[in-house]
Amino acid sequence: MDNIILENISPKYFTPRNVEQSEIWKKNIRFSKGDKHLIVAPSGSGKSTLATAILGTHFQYEGNIKYDQQVVKDLHLEKIVSNRKNGVSLLFQDVRLIKDLNISENILLRVFNEDRKKYIPTMKEYAQRLGIENLLNKKAENCSYGERQRSAIVRSLINPTNFLIYDECFSHLDVNNKQIAFNLIDEVSKQSGSSVIFFELNKFPFEHQYQLLHL
Repeated sequence: MDNIILENISPKYFTPRNVEQSEIWKKNIRFSKGDKHLIVAPSGSGKSTLATAILGTHFQYEGNIKYDQQVVKDLHLEKIVSNRKNGVSLLFQDVRLIKDLNISENILLRVFNEDRKKYIPTMKEYAQRLGIENLLNKKAENCSYGERQRSAIVRSLINPTNFLIYDECFSHLDVNNKQIAFNLIDEVSKQSGSSVIFFELNKFPFEHQYQLLHL
């Protein structure tokens, strides 16, 4: 997958705030592999609705979302799910780690059936950079929300998809840890050629080169 295309989309069952001023709703937008975007919107604007629609978890919208030339609504569920392995991934607001697994087990779920041993050095490096290396053997249910959030960021990067989508993934991090996590995401995405789309309530409090869009 090289492109995600939004064609005149809008939520089916609610009207977002500031829809007339939106740079995305009811517009034609193309996210191409390698692009970097920061989408900013206040609460109630439909950030999570749009993020999950792009992932293909629901079709409660007018218009079309396409993976390259394929309309997502027309794809078989198995094809949508298979796209999440290499095509598009979303780090949800609620993180979604499995509480009974430790942090390293949660992170390595994203390597699927590949040899997990070859990913361990990378996992440790990313965990060290985000300050959670000492948590790798700790159960997710015993970690704070901020620790689980950083763990989920490592999971998203251990075997990155072509499109990495983050829905308020820094909400429980202070500014310093937020910038460290942003720098890691940016660095890994450049190495992998991935596109990154952040959904945030506010602009980042540090400099970056991402294209800003208002939802």
